[in-house]
Amino acid sequence: MTYRTNKIMPTVEGEHDVYHRHGLIKGFDQVRLGDLGVDLVGGGGLGSEIGLSLVKKGVGRLDIFDDDVVTLTNLPRQFYYRRDLFKPKAIRLARNLSKLATNNSIITGYPIQIQEAVEKGLLPVCDVVIVGVDNSDARFFCASHFYDKVPVIFTAVSPEADAGYVFAQEPGKACFGCMFPDEHGRPARKCSGSTIDIHKAMAGIVSYAVDTLCMKRPRNWNYKRIFLSGLMGDLSEKVERDPECQFCRERGAA
Repeated sequence: MTYRTNKIMPTVEGEHDVYHRHGLIKGFDQVRLGDLGVDLVGGGGLGSEIGLSLVKKGVGRLDIFDDDVVTLTNLPRQFYYRRDLFKPKAIRLARNLSKLATNNSIITGYPIQIQEAVEKGLLPVCDVVIVGVDNSDARFFCASHFYDKVPVIFTAVSPEADAGYVFAQEPGKACFGCMFPDEHGRPARKCSGSTIDIHKAMAGIVSYAVDTLCMKRPRNWNYKRIFLSGLMGDLSEKVERDPECQFCRERGAA
């Protein structure tokens, strides 16, 4: 299901453009963001907040992939309403986000896994991929499929909902396998603790990372981890490609 939105225009004489405040940021390129195509893998807690950030900022196209349905436990921490219960997340999230979009955006929900979308030839051309599912098969699939094509941003949160990370894989640089060599084959985590606050925190970092990939906003890291509790210090690192990375070797890149 696809939703097309219109840019919000000034309604009174002398009123600022909707993106006036963005234009005050050094390096911010609203036109480039408006042309950007993003594939969002996962429409859950992380995907909901990431999608909201992107359509509010004016992303040009957002394609959402998720084969799950909305349940009661999703409502306190995901962008769904009672009317969305037991309906496909991807389609309902696309619908809900379309109500808050500020630009001429195209938002499409695909109620299938990213693997199936590729297999059926349904995957649209994109500029950035964001993976917000706790499923290592999907993570490594995206890391592999887009390895030398476009950047892939991975994000996840801890079972205690007090920490999370963002890792940006860019063509020719450190890949998901370089960063997480022990992740391959790890089963998906089910029913871990989760709250909306950590999702909002991670969505902000992911959204900023998207900016750095399409415009001249600075980013001196490809791996960032934050701890809401403060029991450990936040971390920003520039991880280099691992010459021993088996994942890279399998793709003839190391």
